[in-house]
Amino acid sequence: MRVMKFGGTSVGDGARILQVADLIAGQAEPPLAVVSALGGVTDALVALSKAAREGERIEVESALGELAGRHRSAVDAMALDAEAAAVCRAEIGRELERLGDLSTGISLLGELSPRTSDAIAAAGEILSSFLVTEALRKRGVPAVRVDPRELMITDGNHGTATPDEAEIARRISALVLPELAAGRTVVTGGFVGSAADGTITTLGRGGSDYSAALFGGGLKDAGAQVEAIEIWTDVDGILTADPRIVPEARLIPEVSADEAAELAFFGAKVLHPATIRPAVSRGIPVVVRNTFRPAVPGTVVRAEVPGTGVRALAARKGVAALFIGSTRMLLAHGWAAKVFGVFETHGVPVDVITTSEVSISTTVDEKAPIDALVRDLRKFAEVTVLRHLAVVSVVGKGLRTTSGVAGRVFTAVGDVNAVMISQGASDTNLTFVVEADAVPAALRRLHREFFP
Repeated sequence: MRVMKFGGTSVGDGARILQVADLIAGQAEPPLAVVSALGGVTDALVALSKAAREGERIEVESALGELAGRHRSAVDAMALDAEAAAVCRAEIGRELERLGDLSTGISLLGELSPRTSDAIAAAGEILSSFLVTEALRKRGVPAVRVDPRELMITDGNHGTATPDEAEIARRISALVLPELAAGRTVVTGGFVGSAADGTITTLGRGGSDYSAALFGGGLKDAGAQVEAIEIWTDVDGILTADPRIVPEARLIPEVSADEAAELAFFGAKVLHPATIRPAVSRGIPVVVRNTFRPAVPGTVVRAEVPGTGVRALAARKGVAALFIGSTRMLLAHGWAAKVFGVFETHGVPVDVITTSEVSISTTVDEKAPIDALVRDLRKFAEVTVLRHLAVVSVVGKGLRTTSGVAGRVFTAVGDVNAVMISQGASDTNLTFVVEADAVPAALRRLHREFFP
């Protein structure tokens, strides 16, 4: 049994939805299919919410019309029979009416609550799951749709809801397993759930991948044998580097969950590791596949994989570095806590950290309130700020305990100046900070060194 999750680019229009239906139809056993909203629709729904809050009725009506046209065009392109097309158009009409009522309420109040924001954002997955179900039936696949609000039970923290994994397993057992056992493919939406009081919730960033992992975990908890959770997207899998910068980047057959986490944190955006935790913790492999190149085997993410050494490279721009120093730090306790207390006060997470006897250096997102941080830090320390930087990370297993890796890294990058260097905190990465403009040269040189 498999869980197949399809992202927004995979279900971008009617033709792509039919292609997804073909992929599902080719499975030996009926899968649980989890779909995102049509590509760009969630962003359009967020923009609709903001326009309603600002009372911009012309923009609201335009957005509603665009959403209606986008989904109706997909139905037309799918060339469904009259009855199936009518079902889809009726559902589109109901959702658009719901969105219109919600946007009117927002405009009248001039306020957009997290609860209402979730109610609007959920429309994309609700609609796409209807379209994919009808596309499967057109292909002759017995398929049923299960509303994601009936499966994904969460707390009431709108926008970043926490799932109730035990209750999800119970819902999976009651609503999904009987359908799969009867030979029917089950289609549902990702990202969307509901709280105990029935209100719509959403899971936040990476929500559809998270849904797929939770549903896979729920299937296993309910006693099913889950072979894999497949994340179908628009790339071949996880590569050794960003192919836009390093054209000769190659596909990585498999990575450990820890390596995937490091790659994601330091710039590789294929997979957010937190979203696949429910699968990895239960020993379910997660496979990243390309919807448009299904013959490519993709990358398998497991809890552990054999081998050590450099697995991949990643880089993230938009970084600033703060260099914080004080002679009072020497042999003084509590100084570091005082420094990081300032970051906590302003709600700013830190990335790379290095220390010496009298200084702490750290990187933050360039969009963070750096001026406010500096103002408060200068009450007890000297602070220097460098902007327009990037973090480059060399990722693999056993890097801390493998001799020669650091030497190879810095020999390869040559005259590229490293502003900060961090190794040792993790056995799976060696990280350094450079000027943003130096990233292409650094990545290409490193790739030639480790992946000749």
